[in-house]
Amino acid sequence: MVELTLAHWLYLAFMVAVIVTMFLRKDTPLICLLGSLLIGWAVTKSFIGALQSVFNAIVVAGVELFGIVVVISLMVALSKQMEKSGAAAVLIRTLGKPIKGPRSAFWFVGIITAILALFIWPTPSVALIGSLLVPVAVSAGLSPVGAGVAIAMFAYGVSLTTDFVIQGAPTLTAKAAGIGVGEVMAAMVPLIIAYAVVTIPLAYFWTMKANKNYDPRKDIELFGESVMKAKSEEFSTFAKAEAAIVSLAFLIDIVLMLALKLRGGDATALLGGTAGILLFVFTLLQYRKEGLEVGVDFLRDGFMFGVKIFAPVFIIAAMFYMGSGAAKQIFGDAGRPLLFDLANALADRVPLNKFAVAPMQAVIGAITGLDGSGFSGLPLMGTLAGGLAPIAKVKTSVLAALGQLTAVNCGGGTIVPWALIAVAAVCKTKPEEIARRNFLPVILGYVAATIVAMFLM
Repeated sequence: MVELTLAHWLYLAFMVAVIVTMFLRKDTPLICLLGSLLIGWAVTKSFIGALQSVFNAIVVAGVELFGIVVVISLMVALSKQMEKSGAAAVLIRTLGKPIKGPRSAFWFVGIITAILALFIWPTPSVALIGSLLVPVAVSAGLSPVGAGVAIAMFAYGVSLTTDFVIQGAPTLTAKAAGIGVGEVMAAMVPLIIAYAVVTIPLAYFWTMKANKNYDPRKDIELFGESVMKAKSEEFSTFAKAEAAIVSLAFLIDIVLMLALKLRGGDATALLGGTAGILLFVFTLLQYRKEGLEVGVDFLRDGFMFGVKIFAPVFIIAAMFYMGSGAAKQIFGDAGRPLLFDLANALADRVPLNKFAVAPMQAVIGAITGLDGSGFSGLPLMGTLAGGLAPIAKVKTSVLAALGQLTAVNCGGGTIVPWALIAVAAVCKTKPEEIARRNFLPVILGYVAATIVAMFLM
């Protein structure tokens, strides 16, 4: 039996407060700062320690997320240079040919990022494809938030949740549950179908409804004038050559990722390094003697954008990291995995039959995902499935797959703002806006998957 302390209850209270504040369309960082202070006070039993833990948590969050900040900033810096040279508009015109309007843009952007995400995971695929396709989608009349919804629903909501190609998620779940990886993946198929059949059409319908009066001209400053000029402007030989070389360079990156099995952070690092070198080369070729000074301006613009987008996310993530596996880095030996303690306490208090354990597994999975990781809760979900399934007389594989679905889906990047920062960055919008738009379709998708799981148990 897990013993809940004041720190646990404060963590739970502020977790709820953040969710409620989001739905009231208010910003949450100041709520999280207060939450971090009070949780830190409860853990350290010292006001001085609480103040220090607020700072330490922000530093830990910054360290954890800085890799994404850098790759997004470098991609934005490169896109700024490409906008000036005209190469961005060339790519927009080329990539935009299959897109005839906001409806086709939603499906095209979502499906393309989902396919790539299966092989290199979503964050690097979003940084690469999203930064190229989102301006195309915007020029076709799909709002930045709508593009973010499409990417999150397909790349994170389906590809990362199932992880059928790389198999990192089902492997973690299966090992903890004591069953084969193939069993978890087979059980996931009907669950993800039930989830997707409910969630994606609802997200599409509500996105199109909200998108009805969207005018892309108002986002010219965000995405550059190339968004509006791409359909009519004539381009220089330099612009066409740069567009071709940049596309080829990133295509080679994708081939290397597949051939060398580069995933996650390694894949992101390859993309970031490529973007930095391409920026260096084409800035010098375009501006010659002034290239060194102009290049700094592009870098400054890129990193100012990255920090502007991510700064509030550091504060939000810091509070949630206080209760995750990073707690030891923040508090030292006094750190406790508050989030997982709460999940275990819920498991201890629920009666054991399929009508109880399936919703409980889904809820606990979503709770573990609130730290913004998605994968961190998988050992717990597998362990719970392995322990509860024999007692409740249900299939371990189905229970484990359901826990994986909600844990990775929630924490991986559909309804947790601090997990949506890469998507929000390429779409140049707030992660809270995407999370708010996704929330109801995703929750209804969880309900559908849970109902199917109960029938399959």
